[in-house]
Amino acid sequence: MDKIIYGFILYVAYLTVNESCPKFMFSNNSAINRVNSQVTNGIPDPDQYSYVAISGCKTDTYNGKGIGWPFHFGDLVFNEIMADPTPVVKLPNAEFIELKNTSGFPVNIKNWILEVNARQKILPDQLIKADSFLILSGTGGNALWSRYGTNIEIPGFSLPNDGFSLKLLTSEKVVIDSMNYSPALHRSGFKDGGYSLERIDPRRWCGAESNWETSIAEQGGTPGTENSVFANNPDTNPPSLISVSVKTPDILEIMVSEIPDIASVKGAVFSYRPALPPPDSVRFDYILKKYSIYFPAGSMTAGVYYDLISNGLTDECGNRAAADHHEFWYYLPKPGDLLISEVLFNPFPGGVDFAEIINQSGLKIHLEDLYLATVDDTHKIKGLYPCSAQGDVLPEGKYAAFTSNPSILLSNYNTLCPDCIFGMAKLPAYNLDEGWVVLVNREMTIIDQFHYLEQMHDPLLNDVKGVSLERISFSKPADDPGNWHSASATVGYATPGYKNSSAEAVSEKRPMVTIEPRIFSPNGDGLNDRLLIKLSPGEPGWIVNIRIYDENGLEIRRLANNLSVGSQDVVEWDGTKENHQKAGPGIYIISVYLFGLQNGTSRFKTACVLTDRLK
Repeated sequence: MDKIIYGFILYVAYLTVNESCPKFMFSNNSAINRVNSQVTNGIPDPDQYSYVAISGCKTDTYNGKGIGWPFHFGDLVFNEIMADPTPVVKLPNAEFIELKNTSGFPVNIKNWILEVNARQKILPDQLIKADSFLILSGTGGNALWSRYGTNIEIPGFSLPNDGFSLKLLTSEKVVIDSMNYSPALHRSGFKDGGYSLERIDPRRWCGAESNWETSIAEQGGTPGTENSVFANNPDTNPPSLISVSVKTPDILEIMVSEIPDIASVKGAVFSYRPALPPPDSVRFDYILKKYSIYFPAGSMTAGVYYDLISNGLTDECGNRAAADHHEFWYYLPKPGDLLISEVLFNPFPGGVDFAEIINQSGLKIHLEDLYLATVDDTHKIKGLYPCSAQGDVLPEGKYAAFTSNPSILLSNYNTLCPDCIFGMAKLPAYNLDEGWVVLVNREMTIIDQFHYLEQMHDPLLNDVKGVSLERISFSKPADDPGNWHSASATVGYATPGYKNSSAEAVSEKRPMVTIEPRIFSPNGDGLNDRLLIKLSPGEPGWIVNIRIYDENGLEIRRLANNLSVGSQDVVEWDGTKENHQKAGPGIYIISVYLFGLQNGTSRFKTACVLTDRLK
């Protein structure tokens, strides 16, 4: 340690004799700042180092202008950006970028490079005094901006409204500052232009997303002066994963809350269960803050749920996130996985149409993989309308109603599931007399379709305005006109997001199911130890679901789940619950549901008594 201190003293003495001004790196990650034993001309890691100049030194001069010393990241910073000046507030109707000199010394930017979306512009001979500003604008900018401060015109200067990347480089190609502009960095309600985006803390070089804010100046910006939002703004918040989705069977996309550090950008902080092979490549979009991870072909298995483990994700400021888990899977719905269950094509005055589906795939479905489509006279798809762009998921057995305005729909109808109503940017136009409801996946495979006619409504209804058509049976095809019926008046003429009022009713005929004995005692004495549920559908091809409920209506056992049975069959209950523990003595309800693709349906409910002992 003594040798390091002695060397440091000799180094400062040498620079003093030679009238030079050194800069030293100081660590930000320690309670006591330590002088680093290395002075560099490269780009510092803003997570770890800041640069402090030794005062009282003489600067070199060139034609009376300071040319200084080797420059470092953060000596000059992008401090304010006006990418979209319209609608005009009070500033000129022109784009500009403002630079601020934070180095503490005058800086000449002759032959420096401004890079906008990789297009480079060479900057002219211009001195920027310490702690002062420089405005960059396009041709004619001097006439507009000179009264606000020093301005230089850059031929061909242009800033895309929808986003761009910025870099400032020295003539030796040393990066001095960089920034990814997006309208999303503005406050809500200010993304459409007129106000500049201002840097909050010009001496903070990391975590840019939380270091910019829409100008609060009355004139819409502060070119050439201190920003209206200027403040000390340290970043202490760790990054987080916003969403994880599978775009194709081989591409995983991960959205994060802020730009990660260099080590995290490489994707090594992610692991997977079940295990996946090492990715072919990992790309990070600095504007969208999105990872795209490319796996070898065939790496993911359709329908398998994977666990993404994020461990060590760190932002540019050194904030490390705790370990986190996110589920992802790949499955593209096939015909029959999702069924059209309800449609409203003639809404109340001022109301909106809707189309409803139910998920019968046995898996969770990404709604962003689905589209409602329109077809031409030859039944070819001519228009596609995305069901969701928000990463919404439809669980197995649940309904989803799609509409152009959920608020209006919910004001006209009661629903047992408001969260099952999904707003679409645009819904297909459904004619009043007849039309097609077509559901497709992103490979343009038709999942289900329904040709509706106004004549399908109940003929006893005097007015069908505001009345939906509901599917009666999911075991019968959608193109069966007899499989649709008007929604009941008791539910308000529509059931968006939940079970149809016209769904198959419990059969009033003699059931195909019997149980015996009605009183049984599963105590192992060999007498009536099991309840026998005898099924006599009379022909093969039937599927049965059997549920057992206690006297409070709580399900305690799924005895049969989509079980294929023959023309004569028996299912036994040994008196145990789903957790294989014995049920207590009492009355229990047996619910049996039989269905077949060609056979219709039958429902049966009855009671039995479970006791400890029979005498």
